[in-house]
Amino acid sequence: MALEMKYLITGGYGLIGSNIASKLDGEITIVSRSDKHKARLTNTPHKLLLKDIKKLTKADLVDIDIIYHTASTVDNYHILTDSHIDVETNINGTIHILDLCKHLKKKPKIVYFSTFFVYGNEYEKSKEPITEESKTDPLALYPATKLCTENIIKTYSHIFDIPYLIVRLTNVYGEMEDYDNKKKGALNWLIMQAVQGNDLSIYKGGNFYRDYIHVDDVAQAVISLQNKVNDTYLIGYGEPIRFKKLIEYILLYTNHQSKVTEIEPPEFHKHVGITNFVADTSKIQSTGWKPTITPKMGIERVVKRYQSLI
Repeated sequence: MALEMKYLITGGYGLIGSNIASKLDGEITIVSRSDKHKARLTNTPHKLLLKDIKKLTKADLVDIDIIYHTASTVDNYHILTDSHIDVETNINGTIHILDLCKHLKKKPKIVYFSTFFVYGNEYEKSKEPITEESKTDPLALYPATKLCTENIIKTYSHIFDIPYLIVRLTNVYGEMEDYDNKKKGALNWLIMQAVQGNDLSIYKGGNFYRDYIHVDDVAQAVISLQNKVNDTYLIGYGEPIRFKKLIEYILLYTNHQSKVTEIEPPEFHKHVGITNFVADTSKIQSTGWKPTITPKMGIERVVKRYQSLI
């Protein structure tokens, strides 16, 4: 009989971490700074560690097979208030975990959750769909620290033989996402605005391309890569969509109550924002995984949940 796999999920009550935890079959340890979002989890973890990742100990990681490292900052705006937060969380927090792993006899595989923001505006420059091999050129501190952490993980892997997997995610959304933080989940924020009947102000009228993927598909994709090691995968829906089309879906499922106006992005957003993004996800799809939730289906699910909250 095969031994039960043991997983540790940092940021385990986050949108992505909780979704992965709810789909895993094995012994699960959740790491979270608070239990604010514990309702996102549909099963009971074997162990709960309410602590910052920099407070993890070697004992917390003993016998762990896979660390799903989702704990991270989530937007570009910390540079305006405290530039050290991205560095402390994304870089130093991960180095702390790696320093624990290098002393373990059984070294867990680290699955690191990075972002499509590491590519900057490379699609705009090349007009070629972005792959894992595309040039990286982050425009802000948040993705710069994520890319730096990717390379630190590779360095530790090379020196200390720590297995890793890097997954770069496109725009992730889902019905359990918060709806009150437009810095992080702008789409979810707009959906709740529409559910409440408020007018919507959209940068450039939504005339730009993105790749939106539902968190359920993200979790299934990442879990499907359990046997992959020392590699990088770009995970997205794989088909570009104009943001204005997403707004059309929102209006459809909220009975067109909201008026939409076009606005110019603020100056800071112009410096750090990506113009258009088109992903080539053929590498992850060549493994047999395929997304199952279309943007239209996903938005309908979010609208229905948000409608149930008001």
